Amino acid sequence: MIAKIGLFAILYLIPFIITSQDDSTQKVNSLLDFSMEELMNVKVVSASASISGQKLSEAPSTMYIITAQQIEERGYEELGDALRDIPGIDFIHLNGYSPTLIYFRGMFGAENLRALLMIDGIPENNIAGTNDMAGPAYSLHHVERIEIIWGPASALYGANAFGGLINIITKKAENINGLTVQRGQGNLNTSFEKAAFGLKKGGVDISFSGSLFRTDGPQFTNRSPNYSASYVDNAYSFSTAIGYTGTKCRPQLGYRSFVTPMGYGQILNTPTQFLGLPSTGYENKGTVGAVAENFRGEKPSRYEPYSRTGFIQNTYTPNTKWSLFTFAEFRETGISDKSYFYITVDGKNLYRLPFARYSNRWGGKIAATYTINEIQKISGGAEFYQDNLEDGSRKVNIDTNKYTVNGQFKVMGLYSTFVPRKYIIWNNFGSFLQYELHTEWLRETHFTIGTRFDISSVYGNPLSPRIAIVNNPNEKLTIKLLYGAAYRAPTITEVEEFRSNLGTRYSLANSDLKPEKVKTYEFNIIYNPVKELLFQLNAFRNELTDIIVLTELQTGGYTQNQNLGKAYVNGLEAKVDASFSKKVNGFVNFTYQQGEQTARRFSKADTTFGIPNIAAVKGNAGVTAKVAELFNLSLIGNWVGTRSVLGYNPHGPVSGYFITNCVITTHRFFNNHIYISFTIKNLFNVKYLDPGIRSADGLLYSTVLEQPGTIGILKITASF
Repeated sequence: MIAKIGLFAILYLIPFIITSQDDSTQKVNSLLDFSMEELMNVKVVSASASISGQKLSEAPSTMYIITAQQIEERGYEELGDALRDIPGIDFIHLNGYSPTLIYFRGMFGAENLRALLMIDGIPENNIAGTNDMAGPAYSLHHVERIEIIWGPASALYGANAFGGLINIITKKAENINGLTVQRGQGNLNTSFEKAAFGLKKGGVDISFSGSLFRTDGPQFTNRSPNYSASYVDNAYSFSTAIGYTGTKCRPQLGYRSFVTPMGYGQILNTPTQFLGLPSTGYENKGTVGAVAENFRGEKPSRYEPYSRTGFIQNTYTPNTKWSLFTFAEFRETGISDKSYFYITVDGKNLYRLPFARYSNRWGGKIAATYTINEIQKISGGAEFYQDNLEDGSRKVNIDTNKYTVNGQFKVMGLYSTFVPRKYIIWNNFGSFLQYELHTEWLRETHFTIGTRFDISSVYGNPLSPRIAIVNNPNEKLTIKLLYGAAYRAPTITEVEEFRSNLGTRYSLANSDLKPEKVKTYEFNIIYNPVKELLFQLNAFRNELTDIIVLTELQTGGYTQNQNLGKAYVNGLEAKVDASFSKKVNGFVNFTYQQGEQTARRFSKADTTFGIPNIAAVKGNAGVTAKVAELFNLSLIGNWVGTRSVLGYNPHGPVSGYFITNCVITTHRFFNNHIYISFTIKNLFNVKYLDPGIRSADGLLYSTVLEQPGTIGILKITASF
């Protein structure tokens, strides 16, 4: 605790130490010149049905913006890096599969299914509802800003905009304005290449970007002497768009692809007893689980999720009152048939189990905004999409022959084959309507009321209303009162029966499964007393019902997903952003959350418990300083308090931690064409743990997840 207080004090004092020096240096293009007042006037597009968007200070949602300057100067490489420094979000780092579980505002459960990830307003979540959420293929090198909404957004976006929304806004051609390339190298045999190109000529603009990332990953040798299950093998991204800006029309055609081949990481236990290895510790049994080091001349596992999206859209503005947006897409998501792991599920037989999944979606939407007069605006639209969903993981014809490997292990499944893909069609129609009223009541008050109505061929017809009152009693103060409802659609693996790749049936189908629902009440105060200072306080209450839990049936020994859970979470988020001078700015934020969940899992009685895996208290603090016209120094501390776990996890509560991240970024040289950046994550090599997932019991799933020590990355960026 003394170390935490000491570092927070240092972070607080640095601005005053540096600002005592000469402050007459020339301005540079960095976040140090971005005032808090300008930030509040940034036009955001994620919170409103209005096609043109609205100012952050007027947005009818609790929002946070991460700018391109912050991404650069704080060394954010991927989404998880950027989210770690903001309040209200908790993480479990798997260092493999997923690869990170993200929980908004204490909403434990349904890993990565209660947040909607979007890129330029297009959903990026896996269509079949697997737990993948971004990762190293989703590089931030060509991102203009990240818009984050805490709380429900189903009134605009439908299913899965449940606990929060993340909208990654990419740079347009005129923002890139040429070619930018980047090369990075770090420890753990990490390296990457990135590129972005943008050109606008006349009304035509074209852009593309791509990235390639590889690493051996951290070595958790307590799991296996030659641990190799947290690697990333050339994860890549590619995106391109071509558009035209006319007098009334702005059409755009685009395509993007993300593939992340990686090891399965730590989510599965290591069968140390079976392999004749020392115990991994942390109350893990070691009787069953997945091999964690190279086996039979190949990696111990491979998990290769992918996403591909093609789209065409157009914004038509015939006059100052009307704006019409049309959009059509075709998406493919899945897990490559190159995926596999070596696993024992009985402590006696070892299998090489391949797995794969493919789903696609086609559909589109039309939305319109009509400005009635200076104070009234109405927006509405409709969308339809059809999902072609693979019915669970692809079934496998297991090769039951036993092959001797390493002179001691009998392994089955070395030459298994996939059976033909089976699929199910789901259809969804959604419509939404929103009304905005701007009045001079109490100086300036904005009212927003809206709702969305969905018709699903599977899970019914959810209604998602929202109400927002945003008041500006003076130019420095904003007060928001927000209410919203949202739903999380059941996935095909929850609705249909579950069978393992070995053909064993574990869970029965439930065609009556309903969506999870949440109601959220929020109160925000934003105070901007001077251009260089911004305070924000958010209070919220989440009420969750119809939570989907896996329940043991009374007959047959099977389980089934049922809507038997409910929960509430109360919380408080506070943050301060400050620009101390043209040389220094900083931030501090704090989160407190408390709640209870009631569920019936493998018993006949309901059980109530405190929200597990979520820290009741946590905070972040950071400072970015310009040093002697040579470089910017960014120093950020992340503090996470103690986290409890579910009762069947034998490990018990997981201790809190405090880590420090440091980034040094040179100013641009050679006529502003080149800069160099050096990032050190976990500067003081702190050893810490994350709790295991919901199923963590020390048998198949690990009780806790070890986290890597210090990671250093050096990169050079050139623009032409």
